[in-house]
Amino acid sequence: MVEQIVEYLANSLSTLTILSCLFLKVPQIIYIRQKQSAESIYIQAMLMEIIGFSIVTLYNFTNGYSIMTYLEYPIILLQVYVLLYYVLKYQRLLYRPIVAFAIIMYFASVMGFALGFFSRNLLSYMVPFCTPLSGFAKVTYIYGIIKAGNADAVSLTTWIISVSTNMSRLFTVYVDSADVKLMINFLVSTLLSTAVLVTALIYQYKYPAVQKRQNRRKSSCKNHEHAD
Repeated sequence: MVEQIVEYLANSLSTLTILSCLFLKVPQIIYIRQKQSAESIYIQAMLMEIIGFSIVTLYNFTNGYSIMTYLEYPIILLQVYVLLYYVLKYQRLLYRPIVAFAIIMYFASVMGFALGFFSRNLLSYMVPFCTPLSGFAKVTYIYGIIKAGNADAVSLTTWIISVSTNMSRLFTVYVDSADVKLMINFLVSTLLSTAVLVTALIYQYKYPAVQKRQNRRKSSCKNHEHAD
């Protein structure tokens, strides 16, 4: 009875995770399209995300794990592809030869693993690197926010969903396979997604308020000067 309840809970969390990830990057995509700017977004961070998501997807797929425990990864990947397109476009990098070459090499590698041309054992060695890769990606996002001095291009909704889905995946992976490599990856990802969310909150709410007060003081000083 307890096992059935746990399994039902895990399936429910998996479904909710997948549904929430359908729109994970959409707010950020919409914002960038409207502003036609990719300020504070580092391409390096997005590339690390794509590589990490691709490895984990292929690892789960080639090991025959239940698709409900990793379906959000290909869903998020599709959204990151779209987001990367707009970032490259607004940073005027889209038509550089290196971009076309990188795309061809990436998809050739993905198909090689998916179709069995490359040994799936390679993915077992690559999965542990997804944890530091994901970590560097999120640290780069934080660095981009701090360097730009604002988090206007960062969607809070995106990172709230990211924190929630990573936490739920810790439980569902434990129930389905108890794969330690995947669980460590989700734990680290949860902590760093939380760090990005907190940083974005600070720069979207605290710093604008400080800036407004400073602007008011400057305006007040100018008024006094004119009055004198």
